[in-house]
Amino acid sequence: MSPALVAIVVVATGVLAWLVGAPLWRARRRARHMALPLDPAAVTAVDRNVPAARVLPPELRPRLEALMGAFLAEKEFVGCNGLVVTDEMRATIAALACLLVLGRRGHYDELHSILVYPAAFWVEDEVEDESGVVEQRRRVLSGEAWQSSRIILSWEDVLEAAREPGSGYNVALHEFAHYLDAEGLGLAGSDRPLADWADDLAAEFESLLDTVDRGDDTFLDPYAAEDEGEFFAVASEDFFDRPVELRAEHPRLYGLLREFYALDPAAWASGN
Repeated sequence: MSPALVAIVVVATGVLAWLVGAPLWRARRRARHMALPLDPAAVTAVDRNVPAARVLPPELRPRLEALMGAFLAEKEFVGCNGLVVTDEMRATIAALACLLVLGRRGHYDELHSILVYPAAFWVEDEVEDESGVVEQRRRVLSGEAWQSSRIILSWEDVLEAAREPGSGYNVALHEFAHYLDAEGLGLAGSDRPLADWADDLAAEFESLLDTVDRGDDTFLDPYAAEDEGEFFAVASEDFFDRPVELRAEHPRLYGLLREFYALDPAAWASGN
């Protein structure tokens, strides 16, 4: 065997070993983090800032804390515009993120960092109009799911929404829902094909568009009519923030989200 061929075999073997070994190593490390008890200060922060955590069924609260332990160990929190990220901020954001995956196997594998601003922040991007003209746009945002590696949040908005549930607005839930949507994950609470579920969700989106076009009031924030991605994120906010009301107003949509998340928040809140 020539030296060049030997080198190719060695490299290929190394790559294969990494592809097989990396997920196993990550799973073992995550299991260790999940087995450790959550810091008492983090538990206090969750109870104070995340009301949804206080109504979890008894069997789900330990899982939330275990998921949080792994999330806090794996993700980098970066303060922006002079903000010093505290343990309370980290625990609150982790709890909201992990609330969405209580019924799922995923753990935000591709997410590396959460950037936290003290308040709403400016972003600049490019937008192309229907004629193909590209313009610079400057916007104020309270959150953004940027690609698949990081999420950007305004702490002021996170805390206000987390402590005052029932409005249907929760920027952290919204952005983490965007992340899960972009991951293209399957259904956690159903065995039916994802394509069938997506068709049903699209029908709910079209129904909202018709309502908005007629000028009628909507239970969902009209921003949900922006596109199907925003529809899913806004509906996910309501699913966790005011689930009883969503179930009453849009039972079919509630059922679709229950299939996706394999959770039933309305039952937590109402007791049935």
